[in-house]
Amino acid sequence: MSTQAPDRAGLGACVTPADAPERPTAERTTARRVRSVLGWVLVAAAAILLWPAQWGGLTGLTIVSGHSMEPTYVTGDLVVTWRQSDYAPGDVVSSTVPEGQPGAGGHVIHRIITAEPTSAGTIYTTLGDNNPAADQWAIAADDITGAAILHVPGLGRFLGPAVLPIILAAALGGIVTVLLWSRPSEDDDGEPTEEVPAP
Repeated sequence: MSTQAPDRAGLGACVTPADAPERPTAERTTARRVRSVLGWVLVAAAAILLWPAQWGGLTGLTIVSGHSMEPTYVTGDLVVTWRQSDYAPGDVVSSTVPEGQPGAGGHVIHRIITAEPTSAGTIYTTLGDNNPAADQWAIAADDITGAAILHVPGLGRFLGPAVLPIILAAALGGIVTVLLWSRPSEDDDGEPTEEVPAP
C-alpha cells in the first residue's frame, strides 16, 4: 500500500504568537510625537504669516480706490502687504496718515520716494504714481501697514474692507483644522485603529 506525501506547496508557514516579530511601538510613538510637534510648528508659522496687520500681525490686505496709483494699481485691485522693520525708496506701502497732518486718519497706498533718518527714526515721503507732486504728509515706520508683495487685479471689487481681516483669520483657521484633523486616529500602542471584520 502506497502513501502519498501531503502537498506542502500550498501550505503557508505557520507563525505562533511567540514567533511573531514585536511591533516597533517605541519607534511609532516617537514618529507620532515628531508629527505632532511639526504640526504645531506649522500652525505657529501659519499664525505668524496670516495674522492680519490690523490686529498686530504681519500681513495686510488693501483695496485700491482712486486714480493716484494708476497704471500700477486701479480701483478695485487687491494688494497684499507685508510689515517690515524699515522701508526704502521705491517701495509701495500701505499707511495711515498720522494725526496732526493733512488727511489725518486716511488710509493710503503710495510709493516711497525719500527716506530721511532722524533722531526719532526714519521719516518717509510718499507719492502716487499718477500724482504730479509728493504727498503733503510724512510717515514713520509705525504708520506703515506694510510693503506691497502681491497684486490681484479686480479682486477687491468683490470684497469689503471689513471682510479682509476675516478672510485672513478664516484662512488661518482652515490651516489649523487641516493640520489637527488630517492625521489618522491611533490607539494607545501607536498603531492605526482598524475595524475588525465580523466572522
